[in-house]
Amino acid sequence: MTRVLDLRPAEPGDAGSLGPCHLACWQETYAGLLSPAFFAGRSPARFAANWAQLLADPATATVTLAEVDSEVVGFAQVVPSRDTPPVREEEVASLYLRAAHHGSGLGQALLDAVLADRPASLWVAEENPRARRFYERNGFTADGAREVVESWEGLAQVRLVR
Repeated sequence: MTRVLDLRPAEPGDAGSLGPCHLACWQETYAGLLSPAFFAGRSPARFAANWAQLLADPATATVTLAEVDSEVVGFAQVVPSRDTPPVREEEVASLYLRAAHHGSGLGQALLDAVLADRPASLWVAEENPRARRFYERNGFTADGAREVVESWEGLAQVRLVR
C-alpha cells in the first residue's frame, strides 16, 4: 500500500488536527522526562484552542505540517526569537513528529521547510539525545545557555544555535 506524504503550510482550519498531534508528540517525546500527572492536566482541545489562536494571525509564525494519508503526524514552527537579548533573529519554537515516523525523513523535511539553511536558535530538553543529535547534524551547537523550566517539573533545556 502506498502512503501519501505531504508537507504544507498550516492553516487556521488545521487547529483541530494539530491539537491531538501536539499532545501525542509531547507524550511520546517527554514520557521518560515528565510525569503522567503533567500530561493528565492537558487536553487535545486545549492544544487545538492554542493553535487556533496562533494560526488566526499568520504573521506571528511560520508553521508547516507533515501529513501521512491526510493525518497530521508532525509540525514545525519558526518564530522571531523569544530570547532577550536575541542570539539569532529566528527561533525554531517547535519541531515535533509522532514517534512512529522518526527516522522517516519527515523531521528533516519539516526543518528544511520552515528554516532551510538560515541561522536560528532553539531550546531542546537537555536529556533528549535523539533531538540533540538531529539538530547537531543540521549545524546547531550548544552555546552554553541552560534553563530549568519549573512549570515543566524542573525540566532542563539547553539552547542550540547555528
